[in-house]
Amino acid sequence: MSSIIIVGAGLAGLTCAKELVEAGHHVAVLESAPQLGGRASTFRDGEGDWVEQGLHIFLGAYTEFQKVLKDIHQDPDNILEWMTQIRMQDEGAEAVFGIDPLRAPIKTIVQLLGDNDYLSLGDKASLIPMMLPSIKTFDSLSSFDDRTVAAWWKKANGNENAFNRLVTPFCRAIQFTEPEQFSAYNFLGWIHHVVYHPTQTLVAGYRGARDETIFAPFGRYLHKRGAHIEVNTPVKLVEFSPVPPDGRATAIVLGDGRRIEADHIVLALPAWVLGDVLPAEIRELPFFEKITTLPTAPAISVQLWFDKKVVDYPDFTLIANSVTPVYQDQSDNAYPHARGSRISTVISPAEPFLQSSDEEIVATVLASLQKVRPQIQRQHVIKSAVVRHPRHLLRPTPGTMTARPTQETPVPNLWLAGDWTQQPFFGSQEGAVRSGLACASALMGRLNGPRDMKTEVPVQADETAPLPWSVRPQTS
Repeated sequence: MSSIIIVGAGLAGLTCAKELVEAGHHVAVLESAPQLGGRASTFRDGEGDWVEQGLHIFLGAYTEFQKVLKDIHQDPDNILEWMTQIRMQDEGAEAVFGIDPLRAPIKTIVQLLGDNDYLSLGDKASLIPMMLPSIKTFDSLSSFDDRTVAAWWKKANGNENAFNRLVTPFCRAIQFTEPEQFSAYNFLGWIHHVVYHPTQTLVAGYRGARDETIFAPFGRYLHKRGAHIEVNTPVKLVEFSPVPPDGRATAIVLGDGRRIEADHIVLALPAWVLGDVLPAEIRELPFFEKITTLPTAPAISVQLWFDKKVVDYPDFTLIANSVTPVYQDQSDNAYPHARGSRISTVISPAEPFLQSSDEEIVATVLASLQKVRPQIQRQHVIKSAVVRHPRHLLRPTPGTMTARPTQETPVPNLWLAGDWTQQPFFGSQEGAVRSGLACASALMGRLNGPRDMKTEVPVQADETAPLPWSVRPQTS
């Protein structure tokens, strides 16, 4: 069996590690952060409260993610809070739309045809020609990667109200990008997944911090099957030897000076980090040079703790005409021990606010939320957390989605995994999982090993046993 180093312990790296250890390979997972989970992680601050890297929505169409959760003995229905409706708000207006057509068809149809003060029947009808191409095969949608959502909307004769109240907040919330920059391929891809998964149209939030419900169990699962896991372990360099015909990645050098050799190396890192760890011989190859030029989008996550309930619904809520395009009160699901409401939201577009102070960002968020929810007042905020990501995902500008690389690289034993690589769910949790699966499959195909050969290791009864690594409190 082969020795494999996986650099990065987000969903892509952990999923890839799972597939490889189940096939009997020797796997080491190295993560520079103090916790597992990457951009989907949660961590405790200095006061012991959980802070999220961002507000994450779990879609019913995330079928591979659900399979992975079951494999690591985490029942999705136990850790996810499924919701049957989406709420939309604008100043002085609100609508609730059902998203459960199979289990509650009448309610879904009534809500779809109702709330016409928010989106009129004409507004809703204007969405049809724009979204109609989503019924095509997914691969055929790549032809729409040459135009923006805004351009496609104009060509499809969409009207301004639907654009402002639905399309724009959707684009800002899901990929932190304005529709004038947003690839129509990416947009139609999300609609396609809903159309082709009619039994999985629900969305979900989490019942608890993801460190406790997903990543700590994931780490235990890998550890019990022989994987070596280290956190607080940044990688400095991938060593390369120009052995004919294509050269090989021979080892990695860690920030503390250690050098580790392996048969294969998987870089489960963000695209924009690759250039920092690759030597010039690899970085200057056209395959990798193209990756380093892919555009990125920043993100800012804001979490607010209140001394009272200021929101009385757990719905994911899209806000029109706002730099806080989506929010959720997590006090009834993820963090039920909260004293009052605990609202998680994002700033999008984030660029104008990256240099703003935390106080300025919180004030901006509160002003936006107050326009649609007057009960939200500054005097009731007892705590806040602002998490900045100057680069958070690939910005889905025209041409970017089709330019994403495969998991296999020109260096025969160097592999890629991440939601930014080629897979049908773009920048998302499901995309990260699918990239990890694809990477492991390609790697094992190269080794000519049977994909379904797994080693079964009994799972210990005590799932609360100490982990072989420590998760230290951080400041937000």
